[in-house]
Amino acid sequence: MVLPSGDEVLLATTYDDVREVYADPRFSRNLRYAGAPRMLSDADFSDDPNALVNMDPPDHARLRRIVQAAFTPRRAESWRPRIQAVADQLLAEMRAGSRPADLMTAFAFPLPINIICELLGVPAEDSPYFRGWSDTFLSTSTASAPQRSKAAAEFTAYVDALIAARRKNPGEDLLDDLIGAHDENDRLSADELARMVRGLIVAGHETTGNVIGRGVLALLRHPNQLTAVRHDPGLVPTAVEEILRMEVPGHGGLLRVATETVSLPSGATVEQGQGVLAPVVAANFDPRHFPDPDTFDIGRADDKHLAFGHGPHYCLGANLARVELQVAIGSVIRAFPTLALVGAAQELTWSSGSRICGLSGLPVTW
Repeated sequence: MVLPSGDEVLLATTYDDVREVYADPRFSRNLRYAGAPRMLSDADFSDDPNALVNMDPPDHARLRRIVQAAFTPRRAESWRPRIQAVADQLLAEMRAGSRPADLMTAFAFPLPINIICELLGVPAEDSPYFRGWSDTFLSTSTASAPQRSKAAAEFTAYVDALIAARRKNPGEDLLDDLIGAHDENDRLSADELARMVRGLIVAGHETTGNVIGRGVLALLRHPNQLTAVRHDPGLVPTAVEEILRMEVPGHGGLLRVATETVSLPSGATVEQGQGVLAPVVAANFDPRHFPDPDTFDIGRADDKHLAFGHGPHYCLGANLARVELQVAIGSVIRAFPTLALVGAAQELTWSSGSRICGLSGLPVTW
């Protein structure tokens, strides 16, 4: 396939091939050498050597070890009561407001960004800035290189100031833990520290918010399954897994390059230096792993989707995201028994020209 940069790369289209590309250390995220295949011809976030998503082992493993304790299943589960409280407050405000309401701006995005801000110890009132910055530098076509650079510079300056302020007045949040990891034997460099904070803010709300919106829409478009979940809240976790399989917003995957010639499970060969794109959406809709993959089925058994990736770059926040999604979907269903989409699903607009595919808005009434 041909990328927006004009570079031609291979496209993995089966579950086993996508999984192998994610797991095999011979596929590198280092696209910063002369002649490397690129998603965009000009600068983008793949150029940042301090970004966790751009690192290969052993540096990647070192950084993950520093922060992963904050995202274990137990720690994620400990956040459930707080996530529920935030969800209840947002839905109460939505109910008290006018109808119709946009579920994306009223609930889907505010919920995860409030939680990641609390976890890090970042002022939640600054969240509108995060949305604007992340939307710009995740763009693949709607923002120019100067616009992406400007957004990145502004976000960098914000985080640098935040870190400096926290050093003067320490707290007990994840941000303080990360600062401690930097200051103690320099385990985390200054650039790595700043990039880690920026990455957690973006990843902590952008994808989860979009999955919440897309998940609610999927249930509204399948009223029989919505009714089943409403009558049996115990179905929420399996419904969330099916939503993750079908509605993952970062469906395109991140470009990788083979550091040596690799044979994939399908028999295809990736030559040394050749780029390969392994989209999650291809894996999650592979009929050899998911019978009738185009059917939305909240009772699907053994739903081993790759929505959170696989291998070394498996999503750091997967456990927290699952809890957020379970609380969000369950709370919306419980709070609004008569929730309905305003207009036809075909009339909804979607974001374009971005690595994240999400709804521009989700008008609902009740």
